Amino acid sequence: MSQARPNVLWIVADQLRFHALGVNGDPNVATPAIDALAGQGVRCTNSYSNYPVCMPFRASLMTGQYPHVNGVMRHGDFLDPSRRTVAHEFADAGYRTSYVGKWHLAPESGAAMVSPGGWAGQDFWVHPRLRGGFQDWFGFNISNNYYETYICSGEKVRPRRLEGYQTDALTDISIAYLSDRAASGAAGQPWFHVISYESPHPGSGGEPNEGLYPVTEQYRSLHPPAGLELRPNVPPAHEPTARQQLAGYYRLIANLDDNIGRLLAHLDDLDQTGETLVVLLSDHGEMGGSHGLRNKQVPFEESLHVPLILRWPGRLKAGAGCDDLFSGVDIGPTTLGLCGVPVPAEHQGFDQSATLLAPPDAAPLRDAVLVQWEDTRYGFGDHPYRAVRTRRHTHVVARDDTFCLTFDHEVDPYELNNLYWRDDATALRRKLDAVLLESLWRVGEEPPPYVLARTAGADES
Repeated sequence: MSQARPNVLWIVADQLRFHALGVNGDPNVATPAIDALAGQGVRCTNSYSNYPVCMPFRASLMTGQYPHVNGVMRHGDFLDPSRRTVAHEFADAGYRTSYVGKWHLAPESGAAMVSPGGWAGQDFWVHPRLRGGFQDWFGFNISNNYYETYICSGEKVRPRRLEGYQTDALTDISIAYLSDRAASGAAGQPWFHVISYESPHPGSGGEPNEGLYPVTEQYRSLHPPAGLELRPNVPPAHEPTARQQLAGYYRLIANLDDNIGRLLAHLDDLDQTGETLVVLLSDHGEMGGSHGLRNKQVPFEESLHVPLILRWPGRLKAGAGCDDLFSGVDIGPTTLGLCGVPVPAEHQGFDQSATLLAPPDAAPLRDAVLVQWEDTRYGFGDHPYRAVRTRRHTHVVARDDTFCLTFDHEVDPYELNNLYWRDDATALRRKLDAVLLESLWRVGEEPPPYVLARTAGADES
């Protein structure tokens, strides 16, 4: 029985930067499964995180709304259960919806902090009302432990400990779930399935010498630090630390790629590849030593630029590239649009399905991606800013002088020359100030006082 609409598989990686894939030119890591996926679908080369940290980005992904609208404005907020998500829209359209893995949109309950001899790790418990409308649930709020992860399902606080390595185990759950659906006679009802990996986010639980990037034994000898090619914006003093960090990071990515390959091969085994829209994405990147920084949260390219690959055999052109700008808030509306499911009016992201299906000379929907950042609930990252990423420029207006940045990527791809404070770039700065202000007004956010103060005199012509 054929389906009127495709199945949908979202593969969500955590902290996977655009640059860390073979298909995107990284000389250090092999990602054959993801590279093959790109060769079978559309690789979006200008996709950016609208909020480079887990919780606000994930809320935008699920709601199609910016953080100041959906209520998850800071890392540490949680998604109001009254908010509709993309899962509600798919369910209303007749899809069966399911979720596996990290959620990180619920309050941190401490339910996993029982000792001695009890549960370990961080919060596995996500109340059914806080699961974003997904009908079938095999998730946890946050673990950050690759060998000690618990998930919840059903209505009660009953932890299920994952056996073995987290990334492998989550893939096993998705494979089993999709197999059960295929065997249950559910053919004809499309499904929307999300697998949300914590990899390659730093974690714990491995051998002591693995630090924050534990992997199973077969990956531990990969990517010797001394042989890595670093990006030119890693300062010499930070090279040793960056090499150690990136070696572990690439090992996690190698395991992640193998698991993505297993999952996609299973779609082949189920004979469902042709009727499944696959969307691979990440919430944000990782600095990896660039500019002397380690993680994300900051408005540099390594933190903001993320992979986005969509495959739908027979509908999306295999091996195509799309260089139009994409924001995290666009992914939900675009997925709905590709499936012919109505996009709610309250979604602020663009439905870019026509962009992906249209000829390459179609007019782009975006001229800029708006990036928001506030301080967190946890006391780190206290450097609020607002930024725009255009096809050519990154422009950041911040409370603190350190993060007031303007880069011209056409001549400065590694962001080594900050134009913000230069007298000869005043006209450019004012022009980009106007783009930022327009972006904020367009989405209904009152510009913070420091933005108004720094953008006085912006060129609005």
